[in-house]
Amino acid sequence: MSSRRDRETLLLRFGRFVVRRRRAIQALAILLVIAGVFGVMNLRVNYDLLSYLPEDLPSVKGFRVLTDEFSLGNVAQVMIEGADDARVKNLVERIREVKGVSEVRWVSDVAPIEQPREFLDPNLARNYYAGDATLVQVSFEQAQTDPRTERAVREIKRILAGVDASMTGIQQMELAEVMAQDRVRIGAAVLVLVSVVLLLTVPSVVVPVLFVLTIGATVFVNLGLSFYLGQEISYLTGVTVFAMQFAVTMDYALFLYHRFEEERNRSDVEEAMAVATAATFKSIASAALTTIAGFLALGAMHLGFGKDMGFTLARGVVFAMAGVVTILPGLLVDFRPIIERVSHRVPRFDFSRLGEAVARHAWPTIGVALVALVAASWAYSKVSLSYDLTQSLPKDLPSVLADDKISEAFGRASTVYLVVEGADDLAKLDALRGRLERVPGVTRVFGYTTLVDPRLPDEFVPASAREAFFSEGRTYLTLDLAYGLDDTERLDETLDAIRAETARSWPSPAYLTGQTVLTRDMEHASQGDADRINALSIAAILVIVAVAFRSLAVPVALLGCIQLAILVNQGFEALSGGKLIFVAALAIGAIQLGATVDYAILLTTRYEEELGRIGDRIRAIHIAVAESSQSILVSASTMFAATISLALLSRVGILSKLSGLIARGAVTSFAVILLVLPAVLVVGQPLYERLSIGWPKHVKRGR
Repeated sequence: MSSRRDRETLLLRFGRFVVRRRRAIQALAILLVIAGVFGVMNLRVNYDLLSYLPEDLPSVKGFRVLTDEFSLGNVAQVMIEGADDARVKNLVERIREVKGVSEVRWVSDVAPIEQPREFLDPNLARNYYAGDATLVQVSFEQAQTDPRTERAVREIKRILAGVDASMTGIQQMELAEVMAQDRVRIGAAVLVLVSVVLLLTVPSVVVPVLFVLTIGATVFVNLGLSFYLGQEISYLTGVTVFAMQFAVTMDYALFLYHRFEEERNRSDVEEAMAVATAATFKSIASAALTTIAGFLALGAMHLGFGKDMGFTLARGVVFAMAGVVTILPGLLVDFRPIIERVSHRVPRFDFSRLGEAVARHAWPTIGVALVALVAASWAYSKVSLSYDLTQSLPKDLPSVLADDKISEAFGRASTVYLVVEGADDLAKLDALRGRLERVPGVTRVFGYTTLVDPRLPDEFVPASAREAFFSEGRTYLTLDLAYGLDDTERLDETLDAIRAETARSWPSPAYLTGQTVLTRDMEHASQGDADRINALSIAAILVIVAVAFRSLAVPVALLGCIQLAILVNQGFEALSGGKLIFVAALAIGAIQLGATVDYAILLTTRYEEELGRIGDRIRAIHIAVAESSQSILVSASTMFAATISLALLSRVGILSKLSGLIARGAVTSFAVILLVLPAVLVVGQPLYERLSIGWPKHVKRGR
């Protein structure tokens, strides 16, 4: 008892310190925001999700060799139509002179262009010519999103102006441009919609502005910190954190504000704020803890961007909580006179009758919930996951259109590379090439021995040709396949057959790689991640809720309701095409659980309080729903507003789908908490009494 009083005294001292030192705190906050803005402006953003694959995968090792030794990891393909070889050669020479370009590969590297095309080796001709189209490969010194590469691409496009040319392989660069264009309007939409929700629930125009300023400051500090820590974040993290930090932490500001208004009736402004800060600190910290646990579970993902997203989201919750209990109290005190002058009426929604009706018909309600659970599980089992990241890119990206055009012209659904070590014996290398050409699904294999007779002495081979294919005893083969990512079953059979044939025919290490192989490996690497993430988030939150309620049964009931909401949310995907990008499927469980379990905790806490006071389950549910439903509605509405903007406005499929799931998750969680949880609380009362410490008992009495 004494320790509890000590904690309360300490929190009250903290509240008074925050109010008294508000000017210093605000000055420090401004400095941190300035530093955060600078960090955000200079933050390195990764637009290549494949780069987050585990480093020990053979495909990743092979891709590193392609990048470091053959300059094939960062390659743009340019298809020039309707131009003769002399014109193409002139363009190639000009592109070679562009700063940032490391190499340009074309037929002139291995054969004189004066030689008529009909006399060229058929394999060579097929690699560079298709009808009146000519294919040129351009390698860059730096990554796609490096400013030097961006300048090089702009210069290449200038050189190609006036020529019928298509360029692909620069999707990351164009994606970065799309994100830069979308970021401002999406950010504005998030702020506007969140502000509208707050205006409809808070009786002052000024208060929502203070909320947005406080949470917004913590967003910049959070994202900016990644720069100072030398971290690189994925583009998914950057946008998702911005929306989600507003979505899941605005409750903390509302908790503080409502308690402040309550305390204003008892004391002066500064003391009321000190008491409010002390009183809400525990509830804010408890709410934050469950959300942090859910977000941190994303770190269990085998793909690196899961850790990136999970840790940044969790850190954002910590910063938001800190901002609400340090920055916001001073702002509310300083702007109190304006808040009182600029006020308006707000609608109040009362769901108490609904809650009581659900409680009185608890068993039928639970029966319906179980049917919904089975139906949602069945529906979600019919949803297939998509791992083709190109499908989530805007369809009108020039590089995406160019990729389709080049693939159609050269008749290849996909292209992979085989990096082989110990490539000194050209006869064996040529034999390997011949065997791979006979693998079902392989349409063509192109390598050094395609162009050069393996019996020809090295001194008769142009140095440029050999250097293009060999480095430190390694070389590579390019394999065109008849199947792409839209035909995964036959594609996997072909890739497995290539690996098996290589293992039989080549004694040294060999790595099958390329965008197609990396994408398939991304699917294999992520197998089981969803179950692992969900299990960790559920276990962590179960422990937190169990400690908070001192119960073994209550956390099971609460998380069971949220899991029902998650399944219903996921099941809806069967009605909207039945295809879901895998990133959304991996992340939604932990995000929705961590972000919305607070709804269940809030209602249950009030129910426990009222049950202890009046001893009647039905009346306790009636009051609990009446007093907590408004807060839950505001919380769910804020989360919906913050994420639906991203879902509707983003042109990037991954972001749009994940945000849409989170927005719908807020709605389904709100519905389940109001329609199902009251029934679960009433029916489970005997279990709560037996499996909890200090849980109030239901006392039967006449009405």
